[in-house]
Amino acid sequence: MINALYEPFPDSITAEGEDHRIITDFREWLRFADMIRDPDVDKREKVRLLVNWFEQPPGRMSGCMVNALFDFYYAKPLEPDTDDEDDEEEESEGAVIKPPVFDWRIDSRYILGDFRRYYGINLIGIDYLHWWEFRCLFAALPDDSQCQKRMAYRSLDLGSIKSDQERARIARIQRSIAIPYECEDDMIGAAFGGLI
Repeated sequence: MINALYEPFPDSITAEGEDHRIITDFREWLRFADMIRDPDVDKREKVRLLVNWFEQPPGRMSGCMVNALFDFYYAKPLEPDTDDEDDEEEESEGAVIKPPVFDWRIDSRYILGDFRRYYGINLIGIDYLHWWEFRCLFAALPDDSQCQKRMAYRSLDLGSIKSDQERARIARIQRSIAIPYECEDDMIGAAFGGLI
């Protein structure tokens, strides 16, 4: 884990023992997220397009480079180190597939508003903001921000709400802010323990 307060954010990834400089502006990583989630782009094309996030496109894209790009996207070094890999495997085997609670594209106008309101940052007019700094600021948005409220409503379990009126109210809100979501066949199979 790095300390975001004094350790510099990276401008490269390391794969197969070599450093590869990458583009780090937050807008490019939002484009990355859109490309990865685009159902009209097949997996091979997505891998081919990953070279666009390198300052100097590599001769070939290796699996290590792909993994390193995704690690950068998820900003893994900002998260606490855990040695619970076995626990994660056990949890993922019986895990229920849940729809996403946030989407960079669908919720973009709320991100713009929240960054302007809480940080005084105009994301459209800003020249540069490192992706990891953007992620830190996003994660630190207060509970009363539109982004946090939307995530909270989407993640609420209706079964845990005792009042019929309140459950109906929350269900209406969830429907109005729902993120279109489709499970892939392998995700559905995993959710049903491989029975399908």
